[in-house]
Amino acid sequence: MNDRVSEPDVICPFCGSADTERESAFGSEISKMQYYCNGCNTVFEHIKFDGKQPDTG
Repeated sequence: MNDRVSEPDVICPFCGSADTERESAFGSEISKMQYYCNGCNTVFEHIKFDGKQPDTG
């Protein structure tokens, strides 16, 4: 059984392709991930967000 949560499709902001793969878990900021687009061969950043509101105490 695979307990790993599948990542949502990340769309390239440059060409609109969904043929992307995660390049790095961290980008220029801790809240961003780097992705690589196989459609236009571009690296871009995507904001991390799991859909849950953070507990602010």
